Amino acid sequence: MPFSAAVLCVLLAIMFFVLVKEWLPAEMTVFSTLALLIVSGILPAGEALSGFSNTSVHTVALLFIAGAAVSKSGLIQDAAGRFLSRSRTVPGALFRIMVPVSTASAFINNTPLVTLFLPFLQKWAIENRIQPSKVLIPLSYASILGGTITLIGTSTNLLVNGLMIERGGEGFHLFSFSVIGVPIAAAGILYMIVFGHRLLPDRSHNIQLFEEEEHLHIHYYEVLKDSPLAGKTVTEALLRNLNHLFLIEIIRGDKVKTPAANDEVVQAGDLLVFSGDPQKALPSVHLLGLKPWPAGPSSHSERKGSGLFEVGIPPGSFLVNKRIKDIHFRSRYQAVIVGVKRKGELISSGFGSLTAAPGDTFILLARQGFGEIWAGSDDFYFISSSAAAKNSRRQKLSVSLILAGFIICSLIQAAPIYHLALLAAALIIATGTLSFSEALKAVNWRIIILMGSSIGLGKAIESTGLASQAASFLLKWQDELSLLGIICIYYLLTMLMTEILNNLATASLMFPIGYTMAESLQIDPAMFAMLTAVAASCSFLTPIGYQTNLLVYGPGGYRFTDYMRVGLPLSFISMAAAITMLYIRWL
Repeated sequence: MPFSAAVLCVLLAIMFFVLVKEWLPAEMTVFSTLALLIVSGILPAGEALSGFSNTSVHTVALLFIAGAAVSKSGLIQDAAGRFLSRSRTVPGALFRIMVPVSTASAFINNTPLVTLFLPFLQKWAIENRIQPSKVLIPLSYASILGGTITLIGTSTNLLVNGLMIERGGEGFHLFSFSVIGVPIAAAGILYMIVFGHRLLPDRSHNIQLFEEEEHLHIHYYEVLKDSPLAGKTVTEALLRNLNHLFLIEIIRGDKVKTPAANDEVVQAGDLLVFSGDPQKALPSVHLLGLKPWPAGPSSHSERKGSGLFEVGIPPGSFLVNKRIKDIHFRSRYQAVIVGVKRKGELISSGFGSLTAAPGDTFILLARQGFGEIWAGSDDFYFISSSAAAKNSRRQKLSVSLILAGFIICSLIQAAPIYHLALLAAALIIATGTLSFSEALKAVNWRIIILMGSSIGLGKAIESTGLASQAASFLLKWQDELSLLGIICIYYLLTMLMTEILNNLATASLMFPIGYTMAESLQIDPAMFAMLTAVAASCSFLTPIGYQTNLLVYGPGGYRFTDYMRVGLPLSFISMAAAITMLYIRWL
C-alpha cells in the first residue's frame, strides 16, 4: 500500500471514530479531515476544495430556499390537515400520511417537511386516542423513502450525480431514480401499513404523560403571612438557591407570573409553583414559611395565561452541547423547563446541570404567546404547539406556480437542474415570498459544508489508489459469490456505514469504490451510482443515521431499539427492491 494511502486510512479511521463518538459535529469532523489531507500534501488544495464549486452542492443550497418558501406559504400545513381529517385508524392514517409525505419528499427537503407535519400528526393521534409513537417513525420513514424517487429528493442523490458528472458521466435527470425509488417507496409504505406499525411501541404522548403525572413533578406552596419571604424579591429570598426545588412561576389571585422574574416581590398569600423533589427540600420549605398546597390550581392546559409547550432540539441548534444554566435559558426564552424526554426516559429535575443534545424533547411552561414569538427559531422546533401559519393566498399561488414550473421544466429537460433551481430561488426572492436574509437563513450550511468536504474525501480515496484496492478486494469474491452476491455485499456495507456515519459521508466514501468496480466489470457506472445513493439514503436502523429519524426520536418517546426492531425488515425490503430493479434495468 502506498504511503499516501496508508496515511489516508489512518485519517479515515480517526474520522470514523470521532463521528461515532459524536465529539464534534459531522461537518466539522469531515472538513477537519480534509484540511489534514491538504496540510499533509496528500491532496492539493484546489482538488480538495473543488467540491464547494460543484453544481450539485449549489443545487442543494438553492433547493433549501425552495423548501423554505413552501414551508412559509402554509401549503404543507393545509395539506396535512386535509389528509388526516378523515382518518380514524393507524393503518388508515399511515396511508394518508405516508403517501403524500413520500410524494412531497421527492421534491422538497425532508427535514422541514417532517418538522411541519409533526404537530398535526401529534394532534390527530391525541384526538383519536392513538399514541404518537405509532405514527411518528412512519412519518420519518416516508420522507426517507420519498427521497429515493427523484434526483432532487435527497442531497445524497445530488452528491452522487455531481460525482458522476465530475468523472465525465452524463449525470441523471429528475426522474432517473424513479425506476428504483417508486418500487422501494411502495414496498416500504405497504410494509408499514400492513405489518410495520405493529412493531412500534405504544407509549404515551409527552405532554399527556406529564399532565397525568403532574403531581409527581409540579408542587405548589402558599406563602404564609408570617413567612420571611414576604416582601422580598425572588433573589433576596434565595428562591433560586434551593437544591431540590426550582421556582417556575408565581400565582397571585387571577394573575400568573411565568416565568417568575428574579426581581419579582413575593407577597403573603402567593402560590409558589416549583418543579423538583419536595421530599428532599422539606426542611427548607418549613423554615421559609411555606404551606404545601396539595390540590394546586387547574391543569396547565386549563390555566389562563400560561401553558405547556413541547419542543424538539435539532442538530445544529444553539442549545446543543450547552448546559441549561450557562445559557440562562429562563431569561433568554421567557420559559421554564419542567420536563425533558431523552432516549425514552422523562427527566423531571436537575435541568440546570443538563447539557442539551440533538433529539432531546423539552416540555416548557411559558406564556401563551410563546409559540408565536419563537415559531421561526432555529434553536428548537414546536412539536405539540405551533403558531398558525401567517400567509396569503397570493403567496401560496406564487409558490405553487414556481414549484410546478420547476418540476415541469425538469421533466421535459428544458435546462439543467442547477439552472432551474437557480431560477426558482431567484423568483422566490423576487416575488417577496422570502427576503434575501430569509433565503440565506433557509440554507442549511452544515449540510453544504459536509457535502463539499465529502466530495474532497472521495477524491482522496480515488487519487491515493485506496478505491481501486478496495474494489479489487471485493471483486476477488466474484467467483464464489457471483456478481449479484458482490452487489448485495456492496449494498450492505454502504447501508451499515450510513447508520454509523451519515448519508453524505458514506456516499462520498463508497462511490469511488463502486465506480472502480463498475469499470472493472464493464458495467454502466450509473448502476453503482444509484446503488450507492439508495443504500446511503435508506437509513432505518438508528435514530442517528438520518436527521428525520432524530427529529421524531424525542417526540415519539422512542428508544434506540425501536428503530432496529421496525427498521431491520424495512432495510432488507428496500435492499431487495433496489437490487431487483437495478438487476432488471442493467444486468
